[in-house]
Amino acid sequence: MINFQYLRTLSAKSAIGLAAKDKNSSFIAGGTNLIDLMKRGVTAPEKLIDINHIPLKEIKMVGTVLHIGALASNADVADSELVKKNFPLLSMALNAGASAQLRN
Repeated sequence: MINFQYLRTLSAKSAIGLAAKDKNSSFIAGGTNLIDLMKRGVTAPEKLIDINHIPLKEIKMVGTVLHIGALASNADVADSELVKKNFPLLSMALNAGASAQLRN
């Protein structure tokens, strides 16, 4: 059995503070890859810091630069009207690059 502490945070500042206190911690959002690595003994963080409830899904333009939040899924980006209008190849590539399960 893998023992770890699970912590949920609601702000980026809090998440960074928790991680700074323990260098053997990992952020978790989707978690599929991290959990697989833990099961295989590749990594063994003592703390998992859940960042799913931090508002990091925003997709916006700042001038001519596209900003994509860390928690925006590939599907969020591909389906964004902003992306479809300004970066249609990005939208098409994301839709072509993975199954619906992986894009979400």
